[in-house]
Amino acid sequence: MTTKNILVVCGTSVATSTVVKEALKEKLPERGLDIGTIAKAKATEAPGKVSSGNFDLIVTTTQLNEDKFDIPVIHTTAFMTGIGQDEVLDDIAAALED
Repeated sequence: MTTKNILVVCGTSVATSTVVKEALKEKLPERGLDIGTIAKAKATEAPGKVSSGNFDLIVTTTQLNEDKFDIPVIHTTAFMTGIGQDEVLDDIAAALED
């Protein structure tokens, strides 16, 4: 199994991205995924960070121009609301397994 790296993006890279990062660190290994790095970034920093080639997926709580990225982008607020969290985790797992 290949280790996967995730970039978590929010507007300021402070509160919301921290909530998402911690939830992913807890929940994704339970789904059998080998997660390496889960990094945070502001929306304005995302293109530069992704261009490094170090990330396999973006999970964002803010709008991004998805056409600028050559990796999957999943937009969600489920980790803040708790609504639909399992479905989003399924989507993340599927994106990382491709």
